[in-house]
Amino acid sequence: MSSSSARPADDLKVRTVAWAVAAQVWPLLAFVGVLWAAALVWMARSGDSVPATMAWVLLVKPAALGLVAAFALHESAHVVVLKRIGTVTHIAVERTVLRTSVVPEGTMTARQAAAVALSGPSACFAVGAVLWLSGLDRSLSWWYLAHIVFLLPFFGDGRALRQSLRADGKAADGR
Repeated sequence: MSSSSARPADDLKVRTVAWAVAAQVWPLLAFVGVLWAAALVWMARSGDSVPATMAWVLLVKPAALGLVAAFALHESAHVVVLKRIGTVTHIAVERTVLRTSVVPEGTMTARQAAAVALSGPSACFAVGAVLWLSGLDRSLSWWYLAHIVFLLPFFGDGRALRQSLRADGKAADGR
């Protein structure tokens, strides 16, 4: 099952992409929300904050701030870069069972394609580095730092980066 909605590049809002990512995992977010609400009710009635603290640390923070926010940032960074490329006419938000992706329509140079491929993982890695280095939240930082693996060639960003580097290399060699 797959759905896609192409919009003119200038019309696609970053928040639309972020909402698409959140909508992809709504059952998880609903489940986590119900458990956290139950823990908060328990805390209000009993004065025992342990279940609410555990729900936050083990469920809410990883699911909402780690998983959803990191992927929303990742895809939104792609959109920000794509919108700056004048030859990209439309951007589709493609949703399948396991992922949400943005797919550009139009043309890009090899360097532009490389910049787009790097933008998502790099934005997440930068946020993860800030979280880690500042000591603000090292456990949360790993959710963001892990996005660097999407530059490996068997992921979409890694494949796009490899193809763009090969194309740029061939153009430089005159082939």
